[in-house]
Amino acid sequence: MRTLIKLVFALIILVIAGLIALPFIVDPNDYKQEISSQVEQATGRSLTLEGDIELSVFPWIALELGPLSLSNAKGFKADTFAEVKAAEIRIKLMPLLSRQLEMDTIILDGLVLNLETNKAGKTNWADLAGEAQPTAADDDTTESTSKSDSDSAPALAAISIAGVQLTKANILWSDASNGESYNLQNFNLTTAPLIPGKPTAIDVNFEVASSKPQANAQISLTTKVMVDLDKQQYALSDLRFTTNAQAKDFAFSQALISLNADINADMVKQLLTINGLSISAKAENDQQAIDAKFTADITSNLASQQSSLKSVTLNAEVVDPALPGGEAKLNFSTDITTDLQKQTISLDNLIIEVQELLLEGNINASNILSDAPTFAGNIDVKPFNLRQLAKQLALELPVMADDSTFELVKISSQFAGTTNSINAKSLNIILDQSTLSGNLAINDFANPAINFKLVLDEIDVDRYLPPVTEEETSTQVAPPAASAAASAAQLPLEDLRRINARGTFDIGKLKVSGTNSENIHIELNAAKGNIKLKPMSADLYQGHYQGGVTLDARGKTLKLAIDEKLQDVQAGPLLMDLTGDDTLSGVANASAKLSGNGATVEQIKQTLTGNGQFSFTDGALKGVNIAESIRKAKAALKGQTLPESTEAVKTDFSALSGSFKATNGVIDNQDLLAMSPLLRINGSGLIDIAKENINYGLKVSIVGTSSGQGGEELADLQGLSIPVKITGTFSEPKPSVDLANLFKEQASAEVKAKVTEKLKEKLGGDLGALLGGALGVDSEAANSNESSESTTETNTQQAEPADSPEKQLEDALKNKLKGFF
Repeated sequence: MRTLIKLVFALIILVIAGLIALPFIVDPNDYKQEISSQVEQATGRSLTLEGDIELSVFPWIALELGPLSLSNAKGFKADTFAEVKAAEIRIKLMPLLSRQLEMDTIILDGLVLNLETNKAGKTNWADLAGEAQPTAADDDTTESTSKSDSDSAPALAAISIAGVQLTKANILWSDASNGESYNLQNFNLTTAPLIPGKPTAIDVNFEVASSKPQANAQISLTTKVMVDLDKQQYALSDLRFTTNAQAKDFAFSQALISLNADINADMVKQLLTINGLSISAKAENDQQAIDAKFTADITSNLASQQSSLKSVTLNAEVVDPALPGGEAKLNFSTDITTDLQKQTISLDNLIIEVQELLLEGNINASNILSDAPTFAGNIDVKPFNLRQLAKQLALELPVMADDSTFELVKISSQFAGTTNSINAKSLNIILDQSTLSGNLAINDFANPAINFKLVLDEIDVDRYLPPVTEEETSTQVAPPAASAAASAAQLPLEDLRRINARGTFDIGKLKVSGTNSENIHIELNAAKGNIKLKPMSADLYQGHYQGGVTLDARGKTLKLAIDEKLQDVQAGPLLMDLTGDDTLSGVANASAKLSGNGATVEQIKQTLTGNGQFSFTDGALKGVNIAESIRKAKAALKGQTLPESTEAVKTDFSALSGSFKATNGVIDNQDLLAMSPLLRINGSGLIDIAKENINYGLKVSIVGTSSGQGGEELADLQGLSIPVKITGTFSEPKPSVDLANLFKEQASAEVKAKVTEKLKEKLGGDLGALLGGALGVDSEAANSNESSESTTETNTQQAEPADSPEKQLEDALKNKLKGFF
């Protein structure tokens, strides 16, 4: 046994001695030519070994090569395919006997690799890679052989590499088919010892340049790599990646991008984690700049396909003259959870801040991988000043009557929807002093179908309308040309047909055009051109409104139908708020049923047909005092001047009523009646809505006395009637009043009555009366004296003054009539 041990020991010594002596006995440089020949025979390329080959065996199996190069394939531009200035690899011999691989630092210096594609699309490495594809039989044989080799070859017990050092490498790639080329230069790779299961520091830096597009970048990467093949665990800790790029053909000429993270993968547990992920990007050109940063902590279970992204943030600032205000800021944060098996994703604690706009909420989505994903959640837009935000964004809001509007806006809602629908529940929108709440749903964005139930507590619409100028506050009528053009414009029938909406809208308090109303209720039902706004109702001025409007746009023309009623409405305050002038006061009741059709407003006016009625009680027509005008006319004809009246300039009435019938745009009223203790006013005539013409007659009759209206002074006119003719147009009504003829007739009657009295005295009662009757004189009317007769005759011959009572009354009526049309 001792002899055997001595023999084995002696053999080992001989082998070691032989290995030590081998480099001294055999010079590998003597085989350069043979090595080059073998390479050329195998590849068809020339291998040039310019430097010496250093070979050692003990204690390291070491190979050191000086400069060498491998020629390029034929038909390509570069002379060489690869060049190396120096290479070194060393493996410890003795650990190999224990199936342990221990390597020194692998060194590769000055690598130059030319990769090319010619115009035909062929590469200069295809011949080295081998173009022949193995057959199925070859695959089976190879697989069997590999398996056999794997089973028979002993596995290494341990592997350790002192490091890798790759310095000053250049890799050039060019494509002649499209003219593109890329140059990776000054590539340096340095690692710490490579030990399985242990972290290894890696440092990489290089430059890259391209010709099409013209760009270059400087790239660096540092990290600690851990690879444990037995446990199937992998890690990149303290990962730091940066790139600084410059380009001419990109939107930004300069960009700086950095990435930091700790990445761990456990393939046994199928778990991937990325902690402290941070990606920053800065880019700029002559006028624009962007600065953005993204952070997150990511956990992903590859087996269950569940992922969690915590503390996700995105902060960005953009400077661009094209942006409103020249810049924009965005802050975004959330927590994201995904489950691809269940096809769900959730965004919790969502915060989005754009300029001064802050939104918070949560979003959940389902069926995200299908053709019909759904989502639900809630949003809360915090209060913001819309005017200030618009100013920051260089947006111009419309000029409004109140420049303090839009200073408070707040929005909150729950929502659910799909890619083609949205349903907002518990919607709450605050605009200044108004709050809108309710539900709003939109289905089919291409052809929207809208359902809503909305409640607005109060709003003053006038605050949001353009300011009214002094000229606009006066009674104005649009110029005939402008009015005609507007009436002749085609109605938007196609737009009306596209409306598909159903819902209710309630308003607690509403102010518009100066008028106030409460408890407004509107129901809308519109589909395929059939639009119904009914029922509608509102409380206003101690009264009530109810009605409905129907628009039918399904045909070639628009059919309009209205059915409306006013009950117990105080007309005076209503007109005062609407026009600034309570021309007509009293308790108003009115109703109307009208219909028309046409492709323009003008045509609808021309076809307007229907009927209606109206009444006013205990009211007055302000701005016109008919009794006072009659008294002034009577006094003027007698050459008298009345003292200035202290009475209000109005004509009181206890009741005013009438009805009308509309036929093809012409309003026919035959029963206008206004009653007061002093006067009775009857009216009838036609009003042509389409042509805007008036042909109307009034008969004002003195029926009694009234102390409040100066009735005692007009007692002698009882039974007389004053005709008032109104003609002209809506813009220029022409009232005509003839008070002078009224008093001339009265004076003539008085003269004839006086003559009859004289005849009766001279000739006797019967003969005098008979002669007076033949002269056309009513003796009962003889109640004036000779002086009044003389005065009347004198004044009736005088020219009517410019400010005669008739003229004053006509002007007053004209101004009031303009306010009605």
